[in-house]
Amino acid sequence: MKNMTCRIVCAAAMALLAGVVHSASETLPQLHRPLDIPMVLSGNFGELRNNHFHSGLDFKTQGKTGFPIYCAEDGYVSRVLVSPWGFGRAIYVVHPSIGLTTVYGHLEAFSNKIDKIVRQEQYRQESFRVDMSFSPDEIPVRKGEIIARSGNSGSSGGPHLHMDVRETATENPLDPMPYFKKYIKDNVAPSVRSIALYPEDDSGVVDGVGRAAYRQPAKFGEPFVAWGRVVPGIKAYDKMPGVSNIYGVKYLTLEIDGKQVYRRVIERFSFDSTRAVHTLVNYPDKVNKSSWVMVTRVPKSRPLGAMIETDGDNGVITINEERDYNCRFLLEDEHGNRSSVKFVIRGKRSEIPEKRDAGTLFRYDGTNSYNMNGLKVMFQPGTFYDDIYFSTKCSDDAGYCSPVHSVGSADIPLHKSFDMEIDVTRDTLVDKRKYCLVRIDGKSKRAVPAEYKEGKMVTRVNRFGKYTVTTDTKSPTVTPRRPARWGKRRCVSYRISDGMSGVESYRGEIDGKFVLFEYDGKSGLLTYRPESSRVKKGKKHVVTMTVTDACGNTTESRSTFVW
Repeated sequence: MKNMTCRIVCAAAMALLAGVVHSASETLPQLHRPLDIPMVLSGNFGELRNNHFHSGLDFKTQGKTGFPIYCAEDGYVSRVLVSPWGFGRAIYVVHPSIGLTTVYGHLEAFSNKIDKIVRQEQYRQESFRVDMSFSPDEIPVRKGEIIARSGNSGSSGGPHLHMDVRETATENPLDPMPYFKKYIKDNVAPSVRSIALYPEDDSGVVDGVGRAAYRQPAKFGEPFVAWGRVVPGIKAYDKMPGVSNIYGVKYLTLEIDGKQVYRRVIERFSFDSTRAVHTLVNYPDKVNKSSWVMVTRVPKSRPLGAMIETDGDNGVITINEERDYNCRFLLEDEHGNRSSVKFVIRGKRSEIPEKRDAGTLFRYDGTNSYNMNGLKVMFQPGTFYDDIYFSTKCSDDAGYCSPVHSVGSADIPLHKSFDMEIDVTRDTLVDKRKYCLVRIDGKSKRAVPAEYKEGKMVTRVNRFGKYTVTTDTKSPTVTPRRPARWGKRRCVSYRISDGMSGVESYRGEIDGKFVLFEYDGKSGLLTYRPESSRVKKGKKHVVTMTVTDACGNTTESRSTFVW
């Protein structure tokens, strides 16, 4: 929904709700708790994140790393992942007797028996980043066994343990809270921040205006005035005692005149549908205002399936009588804490403004393409959640190697990536690797992985926006950190960065032989702690660090230390 009017009403009061019903959990296996410290959450399952649902629980670790991580049940390690991003260090454990897989992410270190296997493979590949799979008989583990230490690796925003519980057969994440809620205190109901009402394009009007109109908290309780097809929205978060964190709301229901018209339950999802998190919020508000207002409208593609129940009109409310429609949002968490907020939609016959769509109509369930002005795009069925009107703009800029192409509307979410080609109109470089495709967001430019082919930059992207071609001929920055103290501190470290295409690879050597530098992507830190089996003590050593960016620019740094 774009170019909508919305009216936000700050919720000044909430009443406890009686009788929100959800199906009782069947008998669950008793999983061993992953930590032996008080289990406090910094994030819960199904939270609405940028481009995805949160797939597990985030357990706080008191601002520290190094706590033992315990295996949930008998089973075997099926996968170990090491990466500068995402989960960082992660262990996947399959539990055949209960049909579940548990995942432990952002780890600081693996247990000795796991670390030995992983480290051998890292040296074999000469790569910090590895993704290893194992058969059931290679790394068996027992319930309660220490398999790792908690950390802050990967894209973690602070020390914590991320834990998934997945259905092994489908690999779908399940809400881990039912397995661990007996260890987690929660007597606080979800909190409503505001409610909103949006008109459907071409078929509804709210307050008779074409832009957002706001009420102050003192006027809470005044009705929305609307006619035609409208979509209610709510901004709300779950809360827990003793912490300032906010969490996602698990159960959300909308009633109109006492009848349920919408119900959403986030207790499992498929990774194939995780980008459909965009359909649960008013996406233009998210993009343009960073405001996460959850809405009841379900798109034509219905990507979330059984997660959402509606009354047959896909969560859209038709106001066609001049009367008050009594509405209520109901919210509940896994511990049964409940809250509600009431509001009124007052039906008043009004003229519905005509909307004029610009561009070409693309059907969500069809194959769509565009090829003009040096831009070619191809969309497979299921790329869009609804039918859309697609348009582009092209503006020339002498500072780039192609025009700046405004591809689609930035406030339309996409479910899949699409193919895109942009002509390099100022094709002057001999080394074609130095061309770089970028997305322009305001004053910033972000590199997009792309390949030069026959005068074009070819890529796949998963969002609309402004794209153009530039060059990257500048080598990465490689800075030794306090090399005079490397020997004494037994830690060799560098900070690396690249301002355009991004760091693609690095290689650290001591005395001409590969050594395993660990890479923390969020800080740009490379670290290596000398091993006596690889680096002799009592002598001077030469360290060579070579860093290459995505456009093939390379920087080599040499330093010495005594250990």
